[in-house]
Amino acid sequence: MKYRRLGRTNIEVFPIAFGGIPIQRVSEDNAVKVIRRAIELGINFIDTARSYTDSEIKIGKALKGIDKRIYIASKSGNRTKDGIFEDVKISLRNLGVEKIDIYQLHGVNDRDAFDKVFSDDGAYWGLLKAKEEGLIGHVAISSHSTDLLEEIITTDKFDVIQLCYNFIENKVEEKIFSMALEKDIGIIGMKPMGGGVLPNPALSLKYVLQKEFLVPDPGMESIEEVEENVKVAMNLTEITPEEYEEIERTRKELGSTFCRRCEYCQPCPQGVPITSIMRTKDFLKRLPRETVEKGWFYDAYLQAQNCTKCGTCLPRCPYQLPIPDLIERNIQLIKDYLENK
Repeated sequence: MKYRRLGRTNIEVFPIAFGGIPIQRVSEDNAVKVIRRAIELGINFIDTARSYTDSEIKIGKALKGIDKRIYIASKSGNRTKDGIFEDVKISLRNLGVEKIDIYQLHGVNDRDAFDKVFSDDGAYWGLLKAKEEGLIGHVAISSHSTDLLEEIITTDKFDVIQLCYNFIENKVEEKIFSMALEKDIGIIGMKPMGGGVLPNPALSLKYVLQKEFLVPDPGMESIEEVEENVKVAMNLTEITPEEYEEIERTRKELGSTFCRRCEYCQPCPQGVPITSIMRTKDFLKRLPRETVEKGWFYDAYLQAQNCTKCGTCLPRCPYQLPIPDLIERNIQLIKDYLENK
């Protein structure tokens, strides 16, 4: 197995990292089993965040008694120097470690966030302080904005960047990759499977893994997912013409309506569960009819009818999706489905 060098950190990691978002949804015992199975199969890099509720705590429990070198990345959305410094210390306690290898400014997706983290009392300086005191190894940043990533890379203040990358969200292929490589900045690829929305997870991961300078961090909550993802990484081959055809079909199907479930559009003033309704086509294909007719999805459908098209969600979406129009369209799809018995 060829490990991947994470840029100028010189950290050598398994081709995929363990994404720590989904383990929030499972019990502590199951989370520990899933993480330890990932480590057993060779994964030696785990990525989590302060905002992922109890993810850090579960990871910390899973790491107890492990004698293999496991690299850890966490992140905080705190925008102040003192605030993020305190978050680093909380992460250390939760994870049960003395030092976190990579710590990221979380979700610097717009100009306001960028200006805040670099202000005189900004979070960037808090991470520098944490590094100087030996609490973290490398200062990093995550962002959903391709345009902002250009400026972030130009600052040359970060050893690692984390960005969205899958075969639909692939704008970073144009300039970002080459810019980061020129400065030897490590790259973590979040949402390699589109947040679980892309229909062929194995192919989605295979596509991202073609870039050998990048480490994707798919979220995993079951041993089956871990084993499938490791299998793809261990048996990586070039994408076939048939697979490219499937990718193109999916791109055309999802296109500009593709919701990445980043949740930045929330909360809605009218209580609309935006991300659930945005995924209507997917749910109508996979959910039992009874769930659509009277289950949680039907409840979401009723709430969606409260949408006033106020537009509060629009500037929050990193992908500029026409959310109110898509909600209206998806409400109609559900109505048609319910009427077609």
